[in-house]
Amino acid sequence: MKQLFSIFLIVFFSHLGLYAQNQPNRTMYLAEKIYQCDTAFSTANAMVVENGVILYVGDVRTADSLYPMTPKTEFAGKYIYPGFIDAHCHFLAYSKGLTEVDLVGSKSEADVIKRAKKFAKKNTLPWLIGRGWDQNDWANKSFPGMALLDKAFPKTPVCLSRIDGHAVWINSAAVKALNLNTQQVIAGGEFVYKDGKFQGICIDNAADLVKSKLPEVPFTAWEKGLNSGLRNCHAQGLTQIAEAGMSLKDIQLVQDLQAQNKLSLRIYGMLSLSEENLGYISRNGMIYTDLFTMRSVKMYLDGALGSRGALLKGDYCDQLGHKGLQIMDVAKFEMYQQYLFNKGFQVCVHAIGDSANAIALRTFQKNIPEGYDARWRIEHAQIVNGKDQKIFATRSIIPSVQPTHATSDAPWADERLCSTAAKGGYAYQNLLNQAKVIALGTDFPVEGISTMNTFYAATQRMDAAGKLERPFIGEQALTRKQALWGMTLWAAYANFDETRTGSLEASKMADFVVMDTDLMTVEAARIPKAKVANTFIGGKAVYQR
Repeated sequence: MKQLFSIFLIVFFSHLGLYAQNQPNRTMYLAEKIYQCDTAFSTANAMVVENGVILYVGDVRTADSLYPMTPKTEFAGKYIYPGFIDAHCHFLAYSKGLTEVDLVGSKSEADVIKRAKKFAKKNTLPWLIGRGWDQNDWANKSFPGMALLDKAFPKTPVCLSRIDGHAVWINSAAVKALNLNTQQVIAGGEFVYKDGKFQGICIDNAADLVKSKLPEVPFTAWEKGLNSGLRNCHAQGLTQIAEAGMSLKDIQLVQDLQAQNKLSLRIYGMLSLSEENLGYISRNGMIYTDLFTMRSVKMYLDGALGSRGALLKGDYCDQLGHKGLQIMDVAKFEMYQQYLFNKGFQVCVHAIGDSANAIALRTFQKNIPEGYDARWRIEHAQIVNGKDQKIFATRSIIPSVQPTHATSDAPWADERLCSTAAKGGYAYQNLLNQAKVIALGTDFPVEGISTMNTFYAATQRMDAAGKLERPFIGEQALTRKQALWGMTLWAAYANFDETRTGSLEASKMADFVVMDTDLMTVEAARIPKAKVANTFIGGKAVYQR
């Protein structure tokens, strides 16, 4: 009898071993609560993942009965959300900027010079490149001049981008090195002069002209920056981004890195508008891989409010007679829309001022057939008057906004616009009511990369740094549920990826983030302090705190 029992045990455990060996790569994840962010905003406490794909989301008992003997990973006291999606950012520029002069938060023109000098001592390069200054943070709130920059760097050419990238500050050595004619008339741009002298400030298309002439920096020189940028994205729970403006070289770099498993991030690429890039589209069409998609084109109608390049219907209140800059002719804008429509491409347009948004919305309404699922996007949609807001409801048009822009601009927006609220400024709840979806991003490195600051600004209309005394146009705040959808399902929808990502549902990719905080119930003041514990892309752990 004992011998028979022994044989039974041997056979049983042999079969058990074979069963375990033949088990697929399957894991059950348990958490205090799982926010699925599906259309019903369902919650659960168990999720089963196999080979990077979600098999089941629901309660533990059902999961155990459906998938017995599945290994469990328990995140006790923690909360799972779909991987966060930044609907509008500049990842490559951000990564490259990590190897350049950091001017974010500089308090004055002199502070900029001090930081640039400190950087130059440790980095002997042919050009001194930096970004992040913002004259609105300075006491005089005025654009800098050329004198201090020339005195500090008489021989080294310098190019320092404003925080929004819509203006650059250069010195005389740069003008000479680029053989730049600052007296030329630039449509949609401006070389700033004062008392007949060039001030070193180039705005919008003039800034783009300067940047196009800068010597190309090889990837090897900023590869460390990209690795750091990727880690920072994962640490924020980002599993997918929309890269708002790419060159063909950028696309090749991203695809090469992803093929080498060096860039674990889903990227929705917007191809920058150019004749060369349109030619590429004509020959090659769209790009679809597991981690990279390119099926949209990014255009610009105006500049930024901070540098007074946003195109307004009326004068700037702090610069009478000036309405901003129109970067693209309307006839050309419509021609490009029609071309891209025929190719099945999504149109994404940068529009900040109320006049630029009116042009974008009215031409979209004209060129998108009624009932067609275009999902054309207004990137920023910062100032949209009430009448124009209603156009979102008439066609498949998505507002793609950055909540921290509102809280960053709050201290000076009324100086530019007289009454920001009355002119439809940062009206996210209104835009959502019309469009039924709203995609949220950061525009990093223009703003910080923090996903929690985005969530906080969207729901509280306050800044994480605590500079604002009261909510900025608080009636336009999104609910927590709306904000979370804007960072997950709706952002995926804006990227034509809602069938794969954006929510935690069976058959979707296992892109998810584990956090120490319940964002739906936590005290508002604690939202910016919420921490990401783990980030997974396609079921693979890419970050652990």
